[in-house]
Amino acid sequence: MDSKAAPTVHRSKRSRILIAAVFAAVLLAVHLSVAHFLHAYRTVGAEHEFSRNGTHAVGEIVWAPCPRLDDVDVPPGVDCGSVIVPKDYFNASIGTSSIAFARLNATTSPSKGSVFLNPGGPGGAGMAMLLGARGLGRLLADYIGHDWDLIGFDPRGIGRTRPAAKCFSSEQEEMLFNANTIVEQGVTVPSIQNISLESLKHDLIGQNRMFMVLKKSQAELCAERLGDELRYMGTANVVRDMDFMSEILDGRGAKINYWGGSYGSILGAYLVNMLPERIGYSVIDGIADPVNWSSEPSHKWPANWLSSTEKTYQMYLKDCSQAGPKLCPLARYRGEPPEDMMQRFEDFFDHLALSPLSTPYATRPSFLTSGAARGLLLMYLERPAQWSLSALAFSQAMAGNGTLLANAMLARRASTQRLAVACADSPPLPPPTAEDLAEEQMRTIQEVSEHFGASVGLGEPDGGCGYWYTRENGVPERFTGPWNASNLEIPMSIVSNTHDPITPISSGLLINSLMSESSVLLIQDGPGSLCTMKTVRNYFAGILPENGTVCAVDNPTFPDPDEEMEGMQIGEEDRRLVDAGRRMDEILFQARGW
Repeated sequence: MDSKAAPTVHRSKRSRILIAAVFAAVLLAVHLSVAHFLHAYRTVGAEHEFSRNGTHAVGEIVWAPCPRLDDVDVPPGVDCGSVIVPKDYFNASIGTSSIAFARLNATTSPSKGSVFLNPGGPGGAGMAMLLGARGLGRLLADYIGHDWDLIGFDPRGIGRTRPAAKCFSSEQEEMLFNANTIVEQGVTVPSIQNISLESLKHDLIGQNRMFMVLKKSQAELCAERLGDELRYMGTANVVRDMDFMSEILDGRGAKINYWGGSYGSILGAYLVNMLPERIGYSVIDGIADPVNWSSEPSHKWPANWLSSTEKTYQMYLKDCSQAGPKLCPLARYRGEPPEDMMQRFEDFFDHLALSPLSTPYATRPSFLTSGAARGLLLMYLERPAQWSLSALAFSQAMAGNGTLLANAMLARRASTQRLAVACADSPPLPPPTAEDLAEEQMRTIQEVSEHFGASVGLGEPDGGCGYWYTRENGVPERFTGPWNASNLEIPMSIVSNTHDPITPISSGLLINSLMSESSVLLIQDGPGSLCTMKTVRNYFAGILPENGTVCAVDNPTFPDPDEEMEGMQIGEEDRRLVDAGRRMDEILFQARGW
């Protein structure tokens, strides 16, 4: 592929538009690198209603008091506001959007600039990374550097950004829509031990028919309540917003610096390939395949995502066995064969397939199906910091008390904010049939992940884009490559884990190969590494790792709290990094609403 080939972009109503605005006789021009807009902008110092854009002009920063999230006081050094941006960067007549953000200011002066943050999802709110859980913003600063301003922004349709991709009148209404359905409980595979392929296919088709009907209803409701707003929620729009915001926050011509994880790696790949000349420092962590994301319908994504899942599952069982029942109650004794624990899991899932477990004492009295339990195990595999908790939850459920597992299931809510992004990015194809879905699930079970091939939907609630408003009405811009940017001033750092059950090492290797001249790959050989934390921090300080650098694991997955960090001979600064690393998934998953 020619590295200088023009990006493949799909647009409707393309045009180059000059927007002029006059503020108190001062005219400032902001040059947008691709659309060639000139925007006048000014900063409004008075406190306004958060994210209100009805009376504000393109380019304004509308400062507002930071919201209290999770009943936590606003951390010191954080200020909040919204940037008024064009809703459509190719048609000014469409109006404006208001992009909400929180900024954790650098503790050194002058700041080196802004680093935009994205926690993943899609649907993760960047503001929550800096405002949500106590002290996590400062941990991010330990990780990236206290000499940067950290910008946690809510992308199009998400969080406090307006318009919001909310298809229901309340979270309660959306929860009731999904309650006790296949969306909440997941797909149940009757058994991977004793069932014929024909019987399995028949069973999956029946479940998928219910799934598609739900998705059709959901899409129709979203189209009625949001309509044309759904055209402006895609990842390409978010890239344009970051380009626009960077020049407002840091000055004309300022480089865009970025850190993103999971779906944030997709956003990062879009960013550096759409606007390579605008990029400064960029790190993507937990890599999802952007080619697969932008070119395939969502029911074909799991086969790509699950390529390292079985390897991660084996690590989970082996580490549990080595930890023993004191630290991992799933093990009956220290050194128990992992195969024995795996068999107990399969017996448990098979039993639930015939007789779901009642959970009257969960946060909402409910029940637990085999699909939910298997899907929750996959979700826990994504979060090594919670492997100890998962072992407790599953050991209790196997003994008849499914409260902890049910609470985890109920805490994870499928959101139309995620779908608004995914469906704007997806190719505009007709909806698959229930038979199509069943065949893809069976292929993934047989060829990729025997234990979790049909279980992605609980943690990654996609689907239904064939019914979505944007399929018939299009989007202003849909980026599909090329993905081989070669003229980055600073190579992008790709952090990829050999034992990641949903964003596999294969995706990191792919992006590194496509961007061989402008990326460096940092391989983390399992969950938890001080080496990784220090390497990323050094990168933002201007010290680039060698391509293919491997960081060994140094954090136990089933730690003994009585012995934690006692055996590590490290300084105070490294201890802070270890703490930041162990809680990094908390930052990301809380921001995504998990």
